Amino acid sequence: MKQNDKIWMILYAFLGIVSVFLTITGGFSRFNQMFPYIAGFVQFAIYATAGELLSIRILEGVWAVNRATWFKAASWGFGGLWVTLAFRVFSEGTVRAMEVGLLPFYGSALAAAFFTSCTNNLFFAPLHSALMRICGNYADLHFLQNRQVTVREAVNSVDWGELVDFTLFKTIPLFWIPINTVGFLLPVDYRIVFAAMLSLVFGVLMTILKLRERKNQAKSRKESLP
Repeated sequence: MKQNDKIWMILYAFLGIVSVFLTITGGFSRFNQMFPYIAGFVQFAIYATAGELLSIRILEGVWAVNRATWFKAASWGFGGLWVTLAFRVFSEGTVRAMEVGLLPFYGSALAAAFFTSCTNNLFFAPLHSALMRICGNYADLHFLQNRQVTVREAVNSVDWGELVDFTLFKTIPLFWIPINTVGFLLPVDYRIVFAAMLSLVFGVLMTILKLRERKNQAKSRKESLP
């Protein structure tokens, strides 16, 4: 094991201990209740970036902290602002839809959690995933390859077929809808921190997707050669 690995293991262990402590003492709950948007930004920036750094280390063998990392952390944070708002909109909107008969099983907490997870993941999550992918690709192209990148170039850099296949047909139905159902069964003040911790997993998944994009692009370039 490299010296850097030991240092990072200590940092991840510290993050885990702090997370457990703040969960047990209700610190996360108070933070999310008093400052919902700040909490959403900070928590998503920290946990999602931690997930991305870990996945890069596992898949590429290095701990990469650079300007692209900081840009992505800010992107995750702003994405957390959207998640904070979306969770409240979809949770309360779903209950209202059940109340007026647009969805069944009104009064069931499990049904409300499941339908909230479905609506959130089907209507909001694809847009969120796409924007995070665009921001991530922009950061890599601009900061790591020193290119002046336009919005169109960042959008075109995304392998949309792979994103749709990976996100819509795999991670959303098989992972996010079930796990977010559990999250929406939690008290309101704990839902964002639960989602923020899951953003660590989300960071890993999105980095894996990015690596798959690279492989597909490399394969396409090889096939195009005479």
